[in-house]
This record gives sequence, structure tokens and C-alpha cells, in this order.
Amino acid sequence: MSRTGFSTLLSSVLISASLYVFSCGYGFTSLKNRWEKEGVNTVSVPVFKNNTIEGGAEVFFTNSLRQHMESRSGKLTLVRANADAYIDGKVENITLTRGSVKFGTAETEAQGGLASKRMLAQTYVIKARVLVKMIRNRDKKILWSDSFVQSRSMESGSYTDERKSTNVFIKESSKKESLRELADTMMQFAVDSLLEEF
Repeated sequence: MSRTGFSTLLSSVLISASLYVFSCGYGFTSLKNRWEKEGVNTVSVPVFKNNTIEGGAEVFFTNSLRQHMESRSGKLTLVRANADAYIDGKVENITLTRGSVKFGTAETEAQGGLASKRMLAQTYVIKARVLVKMIRNRDKKILWSDSFVQSRSMESGSYTDERKSTNVFIKESSKKESLRELADTMMQFAVDSLLEEF
């Protein structure tokens, strides 16, 4: 290849790469508040509503949203009262479904473990659905709304072959920790969606 041909090829590659980087919405983060034109510079985050039987789930989602909003405070200022808008969050659904299972055998039963033909869940999948809205205070107009659904795997609780069941307290603790981590990830996506224009 001639020197001129190589220069032309290199220029084409650099131009193409530049266009790709600058056209991608994720390339750069805007420092301006996208809601300023709607008269919203401050926002409050009341405790989410919880429409599930999972007590305390609303606290995980509320705290995670507040933390992610505070970390991006250059966009919208998080305040407790007299805000231009507020976040209306609702935990709509949380499900726990069995993942992997262990089956008892004659051998495990003979050793004092899991009874033959008995099943014991080893992992579960926890799934949550949350609806988040931003509502302007002066006229109650919904400026932004999105629904978030996500799941993750969790351990059922510690056990050994000598025990016949899982420990319900460890299972509950694992469920709460998995839900807290799920809330953190989901609310990071919510704040990204709320604050960024792609």
C-alpha cells in the first residue's frame, strides 16, 4: 500500500471512530439540568409506596434513589421540603421463585440428612417491579415516568447434608440483602433515565 493510500485509510478510520464516539449518547454526560425548562431545579423523594407483602422493601428503594440522586446533585438538587417536583415511587411487585434444588436419596436419608424423595431449594430468584414518576408540584403534571423490572439469584440459606432443611433466618437475611442490592441497581438505572437525555 502506498503512503498516500495508508494516510487516506488512517484518516477514514479516525473520522469513523470520532463519529461513532460523538454520536453515542453514553459518550459524555451533560452537566446541565434537563428539567430546568420545565421549571424544576429541586426535587424531593418521599418514602415509596409498597404494594407488596415484603415489609421494608420501600425503604431500600427510597434510600437507594436518594443516594444516587445526591451523587448526581449537579443536575437536580435533592431537598426535603418546598421542592419544584417530587418523586412518586411505588414497589409494585416482588416475587421469589425456586431456582436450583437438591433431591434427597436413600443414601442421604440413611446418613440422617435429607429424606429420600424430598426436595430442598438451594437457590431462589428474586424479582422486583418498581414504578417511578417525577411530578411537578405546582400543577401535579407528570414530567417523567418509567417502570423498572429486574431479578437476581440468591442463596436459600446455609445447610449441610446432615440437616434436613434450610435455616429460615439465614434465608430471610439473604433475601433482604439481595433485595437491597437489587434496589440499588434498579434505582441507579432510574436516576440515569431521569437525569440524562439520550
